[in-house]
Amino acid sequence: MSFDDLPDQPPIYPREAEDYARQALDRSRRASARVRNHMDIRYGDDYWQKIDIYLPDDTEATDLPVLLFAHGGAWTHGYKEWLALMAPAIVDTPAIFVSVSYRLAPECRFPGPLEDCIEALAWVYDHIGEYGGDVDRLYVGGHSAGGHLFALAALKPEMLTRAGLPANLIKGCMPICSQLNLVFDDPAPDSGEARIYEMFLADRADDRAASPLHSIGANPPPFFIAHGGDDFPRIIESNKKMIAALARAGAAVRSHVEPGATHFGLALQMEDPGSPVMRTLRDWLRHGPCGFDGPLH
Repeated sequence: MSFDDLPDQPPIYPREAEDYARQALDRSRRASARVRNHMDIRYGDDYWQKIDIYLPDDTEATDLPVLLFAHGGAWTHGYKEWLALMAPAIVDTPAIFVSVSYRLAPECRFPGPLEDCIEALAWVYDHIGEYGGDVDRLYVGGHSAGGHLFALAALKPEMLTRAGLPANLIKGCMPICSQLNLVFDDPAPDSGEARIYEMFLADRADDRAASPLHSIGANPPPFFIAHGGDDFPRIIESNKKMIAALARAGAAVRSHVEPGATHFGLALQMEDPGSPVMRTLRDWLRHGPCGFDGPLH
């Protein structure tokens, strides 16, 4: 897969995502041209099981922190190429940025996309040292659906160990504008909540297992949770519940609400190294999770 050879996808849900998709690809195409990279590395046999690796200019750099980040698209759409707009700010940290693609619903339903993210994590664990990365400084995150998937990975250490990975491999999780609760008793027809059951879950009974909010166990890793002030109400509500639940579990958690930002606007802001969300991501990569004193200001 490359910017000039992306398979067509049907219209994206919701409708306003179409403008984001165009802008993200345009900005990411320009950004990727400025950053040393290795594109379309396979971690599995399926067409979508690929990663892109973006690296600092210093070819001798070692012991670099690593951020794996997965794209959004309501689990049914999206390309890893949407995320390259983040690469210049991350590699300038300095750090390694890994953009992850995964199999999409409804052809591949839960837990398939989650298993893909863990397989991508396993590939990085085995190989990122060849690119100067430090597996003891490994972070995960994503926008929207991608953040949901890596939040689950961070909260399910048993899945990591089954994949041959250390249970404490993930040093921090950064879901941005992500739906962190997938349990809804009576979702309205044609709503985003209903679409979760219709398009993403293989079985309605999987809604709790597919919810980060309902997957918090002992010793969760640090979380940085952010969303736009004008994000979708269901995402805002799920983020509030997740922050409170992590705090009750004794987790280190920091949060941020970007005033006036929409679900897609915040994703585009992440190309700016000076934006609040990107500043926090870069600080965590440099120094480890820090500043667990409430919302980011």
